[in-house]
Amino acid sequence: MIHRSIAAVLASALAAVPLAAGAAGAHPARTIVQTGDGPPLAAVELWFRAPSVGFGEPLVGIAQLAAESVAASVGHGEPLAALVQDSGGRLQIATFSDSVQVTAVVPAASAARIARAAFEDYTRPALTQDGYKRARESVAVEAAESQADPDVQLRTQLFDALFAQGPDRYTALPTVKQLGALAYPEIVAFAKRAFRAENAVAVVTGVSESAPVLSALGGAGTSEPVEAPAASAASAAPPSVVSDSVAGPAFGMAFAGPPIADQRAATAMDFLADYLLDAKLGAVAEALHGVAPGTSVSGQFITLHDPGILLVEVVGNASGAARETVERALQRVQQPLDAQTFEAARRRYVYRVLHDSQSAQAQADNLGWYAVEGSPSYAPFNGGEQGEYLALARSLTPEYVANVARVYLKAAPAIATLTPQPAAQAQKGAAR
Repeated sequence: MIHRSIAAVLASALAAVPLAAGAAGAHPARTIVQTGDGPPLAAVELWFRAPSVGFGEPLVGIAQLAAESVAASVGHGEPLAALVQDSGGRLQIATFSDSVQVTAVVPAASAARIARAAFEDYTRPALTQDGYKRARESVAVEAAESQADPDVQLRTQLFDALFAQGPDRYTALPTVKQLGALAYPEIVAFAKRAFRAENAVAVVTGVSESAPVLSALGGAGTSEPVEAPAASAASAAPPSVVSDSVAGPAFGMAFAGPPIADQRAATAMDFLADYLLDAKLGAVAEALHGVAPGTSVSGQFITLHDPGILLVEVVGNASGAARETVERALQRVQQPLDAQTFEAARRRYVYRVLHDSQSAQAQADNLGWYAVEGSPSYAPFNGGEQGEYLALARSLTPEYVANVARVYLKAAPAIATLTPQPAAQAQKGAAR
């Protein structure tokens, strides 16, 4: 499944200095338009294949800052952030380890106009110093807010421990010191390379007809983004990390999983994540109820180019008993579930997949994520109940799922623990 981490930017800017980049008249490498008759809201998304830390020496936060700088700059008319806001919509920008996502949720009648403006602003960027400064302020706020989020803290530590090298090691948002090191020329250089038309996937959902959108985007592309998919190397022996946090007590585990190319195994890991880690009905939550009441369980399998990542997060208790309970649940699924339990779990899992693809934005997120990862036909929303993803879900058997669990869950995971930290001490740390 996809991994969410959204930062919003709604800003205005002053005069722009154009930067030569993509040529006018270009179209995205791949264009996906999904029509529908639902609520009159459309999602317009641009996805770019680019590491969150840049293309050379890792610069944490460069992709987020570059994407927000474009949105806050004048560009080729009104700043995109203001244009979307004026249309009655909202603009969101997210960066992941290997991609950048720009989303505008707007009235369906404005979709073609916003799609064209977003595509032009990003593939022919005209950044301004003013837009860059506004974006720095926005990113600084997002980074500060994330410091109090146990999910963010756990994932930051888990990813750093799980991977020896590659963009998956790094968080999308920088520290104050890292943000200060991101100079304007570096932002410009990143934007010119990452935000090329031939590196873009455009996704529009929730419109009544596709022709106006395709025309606005310059045609229907059916190619892969030109940048190669990013891959990260997992550590041979991931360490266990312990740190103080006002978000504690909490702990998490991370396992390297199958790449997106192994679609059936990736689907099995999605199934396992749903069976184990559903906040209310998951096997881990049920097992913890009697051992550590009041804990919150979450997790997911993140489908990535190579490798995927299974995350397990427990907030509210980091005791040895809680951890042993989680470990036993992970061990149990390495043996086949009985037929009745398996079928009931699969029904819940398929329902969730369909339920989570109801809104225009959820559909666009789904289609865009899998396209930028290199397998557009594998997107769960693509084809619905008759699509490739759910066909694979129906093909799963208890024996196959248990075998996948043995392959990927027997390896030593990365483990991160957050122990309680007094608020005053945390405020001192944040000031650094």
